Amino acid sequence: MQRRLFLELSAFTAASLSIPFIAGCDNRQQAEARPLFLSKIAEDNSIIKTGLAYRKVFKNEDDEQKLKALLLSQSGLAINATSDEIGQMLARKIDAEFKNGTIIVVNGWVLSATEARQCALFSILQS
Repeated sequence: MQRRLFLELSAFTAASLSIPFIAGCDNRQQAEARPLFLSKIAEDNSIIKTGLAYRKVFKNEDDEQKLKALLLSQSGLAINATSDEIGQMLARKIDAEFKNGTIIVVNGWVLSATEARQCALFSILQS
């Protein structure tokens, strides 16, 4: 019985470790689309619902390329910027938006415009 349990757990572990690679871990895309703080306190389904709600209100932004352009606009990043550089730039942008009041309430969350757009992009990429 112990050997059987060991084999089952080994198979489960191998499968769970390989899931991020199966999903096509594009770190750059993750940095653009995943609102970092919200990801720590909310589940993916909540982020998707928030993104869908944002897209319903801002129909002119309901497009993957449009959202990426808005998120990376005026970033000063090189075209080959790393996911860390993108994440740092977005964090600075979010901080600045909270300081200057560029916030929006979406699906019960008080978000910066950048965070709301990240939710919208995340919802598009997950559909």
